[in-house]
Amino acid sequence: MTIQRKLEIEQPKETKIIMKMYPKVIGSVVGMAVALALSASTAQAQNLVNGGFEGVGAVNTGNGWTVNPITLTSGPGGASGVDQGWATFGGDAGATASQSSVAALSGTYSLLETVNAGNNWGPAGAYQIISGITPGQKYTFDVWAMTDTANDAYAAGAGFLVQLGFENSALGGISTVENPGNNVGISAALPSSLGVWQQYSVSATAPAGYTDAIVYLMFQDNGTATATENLYIDNAVLAVPEPATIALLGMGLALPLYLIRRRK
Repeated sequence: MTIQRKLEIEQPKETKIIMKMYPKVIGSVVGMAVALALSASTAQAQNLVNGGFEGVGAVNTGNGWTVNPITLTSGPGGASGVDQGWATFGGDAGATASQSSVAALSGTYSLLETVNAGNNWGPAGAYQIISGITPGQKYTFDVWAMTDTANDAYAAGAGFLVQLGFENSALGGISTVENPGNNVGISAALPSSLGVWQQYSVSATAPAGYTDAIVYLMFQDNGTATATENLYIDNAVLAVPEPATIALLGMGLALPLYLIRRRK
């Protein structure tokens, strides 16, 4: 008789039952924890207006654009710029930031930003201001981008600026979004493979006294472009990072041990 067989025979009946139950308990509880984690993730999202750049012809559903700067009396639809959707700015030498149906990560439309020869730090971009920000809370701005053109060396190294900033309820000091207060951002390389979507992410904590966030997207250049270059942007999300998700998953993994101990 092997030692393993002997141990199996000598195990109390309750232990055998628990060991048989363990995989089922683990599976069910982990499944429950994952479901809770996913629901928590959804609840943590901060609503951007039209983060997918969808819709045609109506304000805030695709074509609700305005020029920089957004103020308390201007913005998409002629109302306050806060929670009014995307606004465009810039556009020297024919650069554009507009809705496009040529490519999309999901849905039908994306934001297309172009750089042309001669822009020389004068490209176009888009941004929006979002209310309901909690001071002291950390936020993450995620977005996806794709290019279908052979881009110049600068664009391939640092051409995509993704920025998250904060302002107070009076939009204090906002005269341009190139340098909003308390901002954090990345100047990132465009996707290295043509036609492949790549995710970009920046995070920042809202300072005391700040109630609005600014998310900001720009295909920047340094004047080295020799032909039109495209950057498609889609699926923008502003969200609270997920420590709650990790905690829920940890609870889910701990519950089976608690149940087994209680069974004993």
